[in-house]
Amino acid sequence: MENVGYRIEGMTMAITNMEQMLEFYANTFNIQFTEKEMYGSKLYSGIWGDLSLLFCPAQVAGNTADQNRHQFDVVVSDLNQTIAITTKYGGKTMGEIVEDESSWSIGIYDPDQNSILFKQLKD
Repeated sequence: MENVGYRIEGMTMAITNMEQMLEFYANTFNIQFTEKEMYGSKLYSGIWGDLSLLFCPAQVAGNTADQNRHQFDVVVSDLNQTIAITTKYGGKTMGEIVEDESSWSIGIYDPDQNSILFKQLKD
């Protein structure tokens, strides 16, 4: 079987708390969102690194999940600063910082209760 190359170009997230999620992701990840009218509703698009990100109201997407529709693992340069920023904009920590031989990490819920694992690598 031949190996087919691929890369993830974009992601659509079904959002329940749109204003809180826009504020959280814009301030945590420095994403600038643009409003779009689609499907008779307002959707919001932005670029996160090399990923095209689209926030779609959960009702429009037909998503009824209450929590954890996805999880991102994100490497950061300063874990304590990341905790301060995410909690300022509605994030909630999932326990304490965990240390292993290569990193410090902590789970944080975004305003829609999706978990994000933030990790600071050791030198």
